[in-house]
Amino acid sequence: MRERTLLGGVILLCLLFLAGCKTLDRMDATFDADALSKAQKIVVTDAAGNEKAVLTEKEDIDVFVDALNVGNTGRWKFQELPEGLTEAGGFTLYQVETFTALIGQSEAKVNEICTFRIYETGDYLTIETGVMDFSFSVPHETAEYLRGLTA
Repeated sequence: MRERTLLGGVILLCLLFLAGCKTLDRMDATFDADALSKAQKIVVTDAAGNEKAVLTEKEDIDVFVDALNVGNTGRWKFQELPEGLTEAGGFTLYQVETFTALIGQSEAKVNEICTFRIYETGDYLTIETGVMDFSFSVPHETAEYLRGLTA
């Protein structure tokens, strides 16, 4: 009896997880400009890993997020990267951790959210989250803007 209950629970849990899955043919609301605009620091590096710029002003971060064209539905598509791409640079996004003063934590830490990798050719971008990497084809103007920042 206990095995049947456990099996039923596992099946129900799997069905709940599957119900939350979405198709990966285009970007959806789970990855949007609002989430990116919460970044409080963006470090721009070239292909060699040398720091090119650090964006900390809200206006600069907003320009960066707007240039990504994330809200332009259907333009960012999940895409496997072609062979032989050379990285042009990266963008590491940071956010200050939320903390509660009553718990005894005296200062918030700055945490890395993710890193974007742009490539020298093609309109491809990879997002590295530390857990999984996601590759996309992005609008040409987005790729050009990002390559321009890393140059």
